[in-house]
Amino acid sequence: MAEPFVLPRAKVCGLRRAADLCAAIDAGADAVGFVFHEPSPRWLADREAQALAGLVPPAVLAVAVFVDATPEWALARAQRCGARAVQLCGRERPPEWSGFPLPVLRRLPVSAEAQDEIEAWRQIARGFVLDSAQAPGGSGRPVSWELAAGLAAQARCLLAGGLDAHNVAAAVRAVRPAGVDASSRLEARPGRKDPQRVRAFVAAALRALDEVRA
Repeated sequence: MAEPFVLPRAKVCGLRRAADLCAAIDAGADAVGFVFHEPSPRWLADREAQALAGLVPPAVLAVAVFVDATPEWALARAQRCGARAVQLCGRERPPEWSGFPLPVLRRLPVSAEAQDEIEAWRQIARGFVLDSAQAPGGSGRPVSWELAAGLAAQARCLLAGGLDAHNVAAAVRAVRPAGVDASSRLEARPGRKDPQRVRAFVAAALRALDEVRA
């Protein structure tokens, strides 16, 4: 039987610098994401990811983020950098990931068809990341909160897609996800986080999540 896995409440993704990683952790994020997708401005080489992951305390979940990965390729990189979960954002299909030794988060474009993907991945993914259909991730584009709320009612989900300190509370109230995930809206420029935006986002997210569960 799979070990219990608790979805993070506040994940900051696309971290590339030690200063940005420390800012996210100090702000109270309980998960951080390292991107292994070369077209992304947030891409990390294996050595860079390993160096950053060494700064992640045990209480914070390090997530290796992949697009169109094979299980073997993803596992090698996740283990090399010490990530304790993987996030799949491409055309990966469920049968290939059955029995994968690390928890799998499956990114879902928010759409009317996403329910079918939830059912296809339900026995494999430990949770889902609801995001924009515009790109594999990090687009900064908002999603339909109405559609996302329906999906979050069906499975454990993180809400992503254009979130920042200004809209995350309203998003949490509308969707009621298990947690939230943000990247590009927290940046001063692509690949470089703004510590003030990170702190404000995490604080607002945690307050809102506490409120909807009170």
